Amino acid sequence: MACDTIQEKFEEQQALTGQIKELGNHQGDWTAEDRTNWDTLNAAYDIIEDEIVDLKERAQRAVRLAQLDEKIDEQASQTRSEISQTRQIKSRKPTEEQRALAMQAFLRAHAGRELSERHTEALHVTGINPHAPDFESRWSRTFAPNGLQRWNRGLSSVPGEKRVALQVGTDSEGGYTVPEGFMSNLETALLAFGGFRNVAQIVSTATGNDVPWPTMDDTGNTGELIAEEASIGSSVAPTFGVVTLKAYKYSSKPILVSAELLEDSAFNLAAVLGAALGERIGRITSTHYATGDDSSKPQGVTVGASAGVTAAGAAAVTSDELIELQESLDPSYQSFPSTGWAFHQSTRKEIRQLKDSDGQYLWQPGLRAGEPDLILGRPYAVVADMPEMTTGNVSIVYGAFEKYIIRDAGKSRFFRLEELYRANDQTGFVMFSRHDGRVLQTNAIKKLTQA
Repeated sequence: MACDTIQEKFEEQQALTGQIKELGNHQGDWTAEDRTNWDTLNAAYDIIEDEIVDLKERAQRAVRLAQLDEKIDEQASQTRSEISQTRQIKSRKPTEEQRALAMQAFLRAHAGRELSERHTEALHVTGINPHAPDFESRWSRTFAPNGLQRWNRGLSSVPGEKRVALQVGTDSEGGYTVPEGFMSNLETALLAFGGFRNVAQIVSTATGNDVPWPTMDDTGNTGELIAEEASIGSSVAPTFGVVTLKAYKYSSKPILVSAELLEDSAFNLAAVLGAALGERIGRITSTHYATGDDSSKPQGVTVGASAGVTAAGAAAVTSDELIELQESLDPSYQSFPSTGWAFHQSTRKEIRQLKDSDGQYLWQPGLRAGEPDLILGRPYAVVADMPEMTTGNVSIVYGAFEKYIIRDAGKSRFFRLEELYRANDQTGFVMFSRHDGRVLQTNAIKKLTQA
């Protein structure tokens, strides 16, 4: 089973950890062959880590598909008399299968295909017009990590996971226009490429209007000791500010689907399109959440974070510099559940070789499967879009990442392109969505810049 395989992979990874540490203990006496072995061992460790993440995602996907198949079978057992009771049908809350059937009905209707009674029922329940030109769907507003829930390598969300969301505005209608499975797969794909989306605070808004987000920083103020009946003196106000969340428009670019897939694979189609569209939007937003220059695009973490340490080397970092970066963060943020590190995978490879003054490695692998690896006692996120260690680059950030806020604005719009690709008997699909990212408190996240 997948769980056994995951455990086996974890055991292989632990074995590699021992070899990496053993080789690192003799770093001062390395030969060219030892350096090659070091690179090989680290590469093998990374490959196994990717395989573990992939196995977890496959296991979760298999569970979701099995549940969906079971529900579809149950739906198929409904009698014709139940389907014909239109008034009762309209009063029922749509199930996930009915939303998926409604999407299939939309696709079949546009392709000139016949609709079954189950399609008709699903259209009645969801209120969807199969001849409408497009679908519109709102982002889930229960999609915000509480603190930091998914450290290490962008793990996708787990069904049943409890989350707390911030939201602006209300949405009284429109929630049944796209199957939930479609948006779930879209959001899961965004996570897979999300980088900082995996650790940031997520907020969904009903519209794309600018949202002023008030901020307050009182970390520089303290109380005072006063004598009996002494005056409390003049007031000392916190530092108030405002961060404006915008809504920048993103396109997935068109995805082409064959007529055969449209006709025969309706339920899997939601997963296929959701994943593909999400990956495309996830790639570009992930880049902007890491390094966006705040000019007609989101503000990246590396741009919004405050200065912590400037490394002495142009393409290297020392143990003391990591300790200095960690200690540059105000103590009030050190205990946040989201506090940790973020850097490129190549940077992690270098950090694995670092030791403290007692000869102990700064990097400590998780002791059990599912536990995050740690650096100086805090978890880390490997972000593909973080700059590598090169002159002038911000290669490492450390801080409370829930103080980086990502906004999903308004509706994600899903369009069907009929005629453009008809010569090849294909249909195009494209997704548009709007997003932004901002650091709420610059002092909550510190950055290390290479010399």
